[in-house]
Amino acid sequence: MQDIGEAFAHDHRRLEQALAASGSHVQAGHWEAAAAAFAGFRDGIERHMAVEEQVLFPAVEKGAETPLTAILRKGHRDLRVFFDEIDDALSARDAEEYGRIAASMRALLERHDEKEESELYPAAQTQLGADAAAVAARLAD
Repeated sequence: MQDIGEAFAHDHRRLEQALAASGSHVQAGHWEAAAAAFAGFRDGIERHMAVEEQVLFPAVEKGAETPLTAILRKGHRDLRVFFDEIDDALSARDAEEYGRIAASMRALLERHDEKEESELYPAAQTQLGADAAAVAARLAD
């Protein structure tokens, strides 16, 4: 049985690779491939955040938002702003702007992922108990 921490951390690494692929395509001037890779990243991270917001956060909160889930929700909102800005840079074929925005987003994402992996996932695993495996499996769907 895969636990939540393993499944979600694995997904973090997969998403990091997709974002890196987009950046590599930008550096090579392959704009269509960069946009496609970023679209794959964006779709994947939106699915990832949806499972967190719909299942993990409520499991940890037990009816009342906690300081942890409040800061993680804010992180999701902040990340979504970067997604739109990167899409704009890709549409404009602006490698410098893409690089600047992507670097800022990666820094936020790194801190955010660390907090989830060290705090949210262990707490959710405990609260979900036997249901944790089914939640972890949702990421593969």
